[in-house]
Formats: sequence, C-alpha cells, structure tokens
Amino acid sequence: MTKTKYLLYAFKCKQNQKYSYWYETDNRYFKEKKPPKSILDKKLNKVDSINYENTILNPWNEWSSNNIQKIIAKNGVCINYLKSTDNDYIQKQEDLKLLELYSYIVDNFDISKSFGFNIVKKWHKEVFSSIYPFAGELRSVELGKGKGVEAWTWRLDFLNGIPELNELIKEISKKSYEDIDSITQDLSKLISDFLFIHPFREGNGRISRLLCDLILAKSGLPMIGLKLKKEDNYIQRVHSGYDCDYEPMKELLKMKIQEELTSE
Repeated sequence: MTKTKYLLYAFKCKQNQKYSYWYETDNRYFKEKKPPKSILDKKLNKVDSINYENTILNPWNEWSSNNIQKIIAKNGVCINYLKSTDNDYIQKQEDLKLLELYSYIVDNFDISKSFGFNIVKKWHKEVFSSIYPFAGELRSVELGKGKGVEAWTWRLDFLNGIPELNELIKEISKKSYEDIDSITQDLSKLISDFLFIHPFREGNGRISRLLCDLILAKSGLPMIGLKLKKEDNYIQRVHSGYDCDYEPMKELLKMKIQEELTSE
C-alpha cells in the first residue's frame, strides 16, 4: 500500500470506466476528475463505498492548472501533503521541520566551508518535502502579499537575480567576521536580497533566517532565529532593504544579537 502522506489525494476509485480522485482537507473529502499532475497518479487504496456526509466543496482554486504552485485555498494556503487549509497548523509543522534541519546541520554540516545557493535549495527540500510537492524547486508563480503601503508583488523576473544571490551567499559564507557591525552589514543585505528575489513558493523567510544563523555561528556569535515582535517592524525593514537601504535591517540584527549575548 502506498503511503498517502507522500500524495495529495487520499484515494481513487473507478466509476463507469473512469477514475475519480478523492482529496482530503481538514478531515473532509471532495472529488476531482484528475490530479493536478500525472506524477501524483499513483496506486492508492481501493474504496468500495464513500460516505457522502463527509464530503465538502472543493476548497482549492486553480485546480485545473498544470502548475501545482498555483493551486491555493481561498485563504491563500497552498495545496499540501498535510491536506489542510489551516494556515496556523501548517506553519507549526513548518517550524517543527525547520528545527529538525537545524539539528541535522549542527551534527552533519561543516559550517567552516563556503556554500552557495544549490545547498540552500537542498535545505529547502529537507524542510518542506513532507509538506509541499514543490519543495526545493524555484517558484513558478508571481506572489503578492500585504495591503496598502506594505503591499508587494514578487515578479517572476526577480528570479533572474539568483546567480548574483549565489555569489553573495558564497562570499559571505567564506568570511570570518570579527565584529558585529561588519557581519550585520553583510547579513542585512543577504536577507533583504534573498527576500526580494523570493526564490521559493513558500518558506523564504525561514530559509533566510537559517542562512543568517549559520553565518553567525561561523563567527562564534549566537543564533538569533530573528525572534520577531510586533514592535520590531520587520516588514518595514524588509521593504527598506528592497530599496537597497539595509540600515533598518542591520539595526534589527544588531539588536537581536545583543539580546542573545546579554541573556547568556
């Protein structure tokens, strides 16, 4: 029997010489005529009967798209292996997987060596492979977030900046910093540029903070995880970085590092 956690649909059944595919979200089922991608069309449980009391209307938009990254719920949640439209639940699972990767890197990765964007892609896949079908892949859709002055759209042409981002990651990851001012100067640019390009469909913030923590650890400074508070004005600082004004992000990084140092 195929493990369903690696597939998006719960089961398929043959009706009138045609297969129908049943998908689960938050413990309820809905039916679609075919999966979003042929790679998902694998053998699953055979079901003799269906309890229609447990069926719901399809919560996902753009279901007919061949681009699986376009399939989202009405609240913006991407289709996922967790089969959930609960954003809080999904983010909690993302956090747990990220903690697992932190532990793995501490035990298995030589942070004294320089690394580039290809390693970052592998880390993204490690964190999200049990949550999203596009883990480790570059985003293939434009994304928008926020309202009013905080509104922003990440265009697909931003991905053209990945080669430069790769060089920036290599350059910073091979350095050994001796003072907080210089390391936060470089990290503020790295985080801002990473988030501007937004290379992945999901998880860009978490991966950028992982990068930040590894660079800090290389120089003997505490990992900060960028523990954010409302008064930190993180989004405003990120947007300043989009305009190549890295000072606000640098100030935040210095503040978080000092908080960790004084708490030790």
